[in-house]
Amino acid sequence: MTALGDVLLVLLADSGGTAHDIQRRHAATFGAEHSVDIARVTWTLGRQERLGFVRSAASPTHARQRHWELTEEGSRRQRMWMLRMPSDFSAEDVRTRVLLAIEATDRPTFEMVLSVCLAQLELTRLRADPGPPGAALTAYAARAELADAGLAAEVTWLQNLRLRRRDRDLERERVLAEARLADTPTAEPA
Repeated sequence: MTALGDVLLVLLADSGGTAHDIQRRHAATFGAEHSVDIARVTWTLGRQERLGFVRSAASPTHARQRHWELTEEGSRRQRMWMLRMPSDFSAEDVRTRVLLAIEATDRPTFEMVLSVCLAQLELTRLRADPGPPGAALTAYAARAELADAGLAAEVTWLQNLRLRRRDRDLERERVLAEARLADTPTAEPA
């Protein structure tokens, strides 16, 4: 199971904010059906602060709220967590890291997360033994085939994601294009 603290560190690595800001970004990343209560977000951020992964200060825009940001140690931890899959990883571990990489990381980190997840899934498929395709059907063989089909679908999903540009990639391209246009000297009329 994925720890909320690690997820919040990744969201904070993208940009700091209040607990409410981070809660909204969490819901935008994982969907409303996976939203986290504000009290749980606040408690988790407090715990991460005691561990030295985040720091807080009074929010300049919200008098009664704290503004949270990563420390150097928190930055190292979130990067290590994103790129290291547990040996007993689940589909949720893959989904969580990939959705966070889509919404909260730069393109190189996104590519690395996909590579790590693909490598883990491929290794798991190699270890699985669905048996020969024409063998007699048993409950064991059916479970193994289902597991392999699920892994194959996840591999295909990740491979397809790699080929697509994320919203944040498109936004970065737009900003760079605008900057180039602003730097281009315009010819003065004669």
